[in-house]
Amino acid sequence: MLKEPENIERPLVTIGIINYNGIRYLEKCVDSFLNQTYDNVEIIIIDDFSTDGCVEKLKAIEQKNHKIKCIFHKKNSGGPSQGIKEIIKGAKGKYFQWIASDDYVDAKAVEKFVDYLEKTGNDYVYCNFNIINEENKVINHWNYSVPLLDDMVYRIFTYCSGIIPMNGLYRLEFFHKNNLTWSTYRNNDHSSDTLNSLYFIKNGLKYGMVDESLIFYRIHDKNCSHNIEDRIKSSLSIYMYIIENFNEEIYLPYVKWDDSRAVQKNYEIALFLYKKIISYSSFNGLPAYIKNNISRDKMIECLSEYVKEGLKYVEEGLAKEDASTGLKQLEAKYLECLN
Repeated sequence: MLKEPENIERPLVTIGIINYNGIRYLEKCVDSFLNQTYDNVEIIIIDDFSTDGCVEKLKAIEQKNHKIKCIFHKKNSGGPSQGIKEIIKGAKGKYFQWIASDDYVDAKAVEKFVDYLEKTGNDYVYCNFNIINEENKVINHWNYSVPLLDDMVYRIFTYCSGIIPMNGLYRLEFFHKNNLTWSTYRNNDHSSDTLNSLYFIKNGLKYGMVDESLIFYRIHDKNCSHNIEDRIKSSLSIYMYIIENFNEEIYLPYVKWDDSRAVQKNYEIALFLYKKIISYSSFNGLPAYIKNNISRDKMIECLSEYVKEGLKYVEEGLAKEDASTGLKQLEAKYLECLN
């Protein structure tokens, strides 16, 4: 029996690292990819106009290793999306992965991801997370599943949280053949991973997971999730993306829809947004590290876009011939929020 050649060249993998003022963690991230059991990688590091000495460190890292290419932004882009787009555009690998510079990966992560995609033909693979602190100590674990799109839409709309992580390994061909790149919606760069999970799967992404904790995700006080204004604005953009792109029976399955569905939809969405306003203004559903760092006045200010959006649905419903009394009552409540 003929044996398969042992030294078949493995497909190139592009690793994209997004960095902004991550000098404390940067080398840990880079080294985790340089020390992979899978060695056919190129590394693109996007620096988003760091001011903490990262630029000098990155130039030195780039000079020492031919696998590394650095791109330096001349101004801060405000989030990871611009860098991810550049990684997708510049990637030469069959597969690519992006990751924040404060995170890192297990030594076998790339090998296991590539093996999965080669065997399944899927477009994307992700894994569970080890949650670490600033000292690289594992403090928690996040485990994921492989949900269907409708279930993802419902769960994201209900909990306003990503259902699958988006920093696993992608097949680059998926983006090229569908003319896609990383996307933002309503200038939301805070929860673009959640939005893109819906956007890509809606466009036919085939996905699965390796049921192991291969990524180390760092929690610290400079995580973007600590910014309450960004958090609230991004939650609204997620809700509006779902409302504008999916059937209401998916994200509001508990509603008994009747013949006046158009008016009913206006009412249910306006009611949903009003409940979110009341919940946020009461500091419900927020982690302690956020609720302890914002005043009530600032919270009300952050919710102004929620009020405007909800009132828009109220007014649209009231303009219809079969407008309900419930909408009139909601209008009064929204007007109270403006005062």
